[in-house]
Amino acid sequence: MSDDAQRLAKQLAARLGCSRRDAELLIAGGWVSVDGVVVEEPQARVRPEQAITVDPDGHAEPLPPATLVWHKPAGVAVPQTEVLPDALAREWFTAERRHAGDASGRRLLRALLNRLVPVSRLHDEASGLMVFTQNPGVARRITDRQSPLEQEWLADVVDAPGDPEAREAVLRSIGKPLYFDGRELPRLKASWQSDRRLRMAFKHDMPAEPGHRIARAGLVAVLHRQRVGRIGLDGMVAGQWRCLGAAERF
Repeated sequence: MSDDAQRLAKQLAARLGCSRRDAELLIAGGWVSVDGVVVEEPQARVRPEQAITVDPDGHAEPLPPATLVWHKPAGVAVPQTEVLPDALAREWFTAERRHAGDASGRRLLRALLNRLVPVSRLHDEASGLMVFTQNPGVARRITDRQSPLEQEWLADVVDAPGDPEAREAVLRSIGKPLYFDGRELPRLKASWQSDRRLRMAFKHDMPAEPGHRIARAGLVAVLHRQRVGRIGLDGMVAGQWRCLGAAERF
């Protein structure tokens, strides 16, 4: 890159006669191309002779915070970090893995994957719905102990009991009160969905609870989360993701 190269945002602002902030918003919004290639980084350096074009539909507005839901495959580890590392976000949330039913209208931009906070975590061996959000309000809504959301889990039980009395005893054990930090957690509803599959529903965000209840009943099971609040997997297969639409609420 030659010495006369400048930041894209600076060059765009000069060419359009707009503020540097508006130029940065246009670039981050995916509206700006350099020599025919979309560039989303305002700090990218370009030479004066390079062609900079702006999509006619482009508008200099901040992108709304995104919330992504993902069907986590079993055995995939999610780092115990406050924010999902960029490299993993780009690996997991690709165009190829985006669910065909995504009706959010959000384009897959770098900004969509920046600073995604993992909420409703899952243990490595579990599978099912996970939520990643840029919206602090969404994160609070999911983790709020004062107004908990119902979660639905499935447990595929290894060596499930066949005797009806033993199966009822399992449900009683799973449904017994559970305490955390000196307080009783909201009661859990459990039922047998098939000879080997249990359904559990409860109102709070403690990923360790289903496994603890299953172990307390003397069972071994593969755990899978189906739903958080009103948001479910909606046909997503393992590894697929989608972005929530503006009107969707947990």
